[in-house]
Amino acid sequence: MIEKDKQANPEISGLPHNDTEKMPKKTAQLIDGKNLAEKILLELKGQIAQLNRPPGLAVILIGDDPASKLYVRNKKLACEKVGIVFHSYFCGGTCLPNVTEIEILKAIDFLNNDPTIDGIIVQLPIPQKFNTQKIINRIDPKKDVDGFHPENQKKIITGTAIIIPPLIQAVNAALMATQEELKDKNTIIISKNPIFSEPLKIYLSNQGLKVETVKPDQGLADKTKKADILITVVGQKHLIKKTMVKPDAIIIDVGTNLISENKWNGDVDPKVIEVAGWLTPVPGGIGPLTVAFLLTNTYQLAKKNLYA
Repeated sequence: MIEKDKQANPEISGLPHNDTEKMPKKTAQLIDGKNLAEKILLELKGQIAQLNRPPGLAVILIGDDPASKLYVRNKKLACEKVGIVFHSYFCGGTCLPNVTEIEILKAIDFLNNDPTIDGIIVQLPIPQKFNTQKIINRIDPKKDVDGFHPENQKKIITGTAIIIPPLIQAVNAALMATQEELKDKNTIIISKNPIFSEPLKIYLSNQGLKVETVKPDQGLADKTKKADILITVVGQKHLIKKTMVKPDAIIIDVGTNLISENKWNGDVDPKVIEVAGWLTPVPGGIGPLTVAFLLTNTYQLAKKNLYA
């Protein structure tokens, strides 16, 4: 009789009235980019220690964008960890506010001819009054550690690139960390800037993924709901809502939005974790990985310069 009552009354048996009501909610698995990056940097430190001289990385920051300043600071700290000599050049903001494009191009020429500088990057975005592509094109392709120079972009298309853009390597590493079968997965890249999205599309297509690039415009949700892999590189706080995501999709959030010092939001609303299968957090996802691969590229260029 007691046994029968327990079965008839869920409260007596210790079960809630509705079994599904209090079951833990499904949450996506987080891809820990920070941990993956630390492993890369640890290995890199040992490799750099064996070189005849430390690699040199030069970063040109044009303007006073707060997020860009933090990116540069993080790159400097990472360089100090592994033994790369970091050179920073600030202009076009409170420092050298009247700098001209010609002066910036001359500075790049100087760095191109400095044998102790192995890698050069121009921190993007830069103020609209400057011609971004013209400035990037001035970097010696052999020192283009970001992989944005047209010559290096062409090599990505043909599969002959020695230097793969750090962002592409970071996205690839995050995807590999899921250990999912990725071939033929429907992949959507959301981006406003083809300088990021097109090389990424080509690279992932070469890996066997079905890739489409879209802009963050009207009708976006209809496209994102079909994506097995969703990569967003927009820089718009919480652009992607959970209603826009296919269940169990892999979400790679590259967009970063500075809210206050050291506080960031991504393109993806935190509630997406309730729908997705995998998610890169912001911060701690793609950002640290991108920096780690930037330094890896710098090391590769230094090794080539020293032992070619």
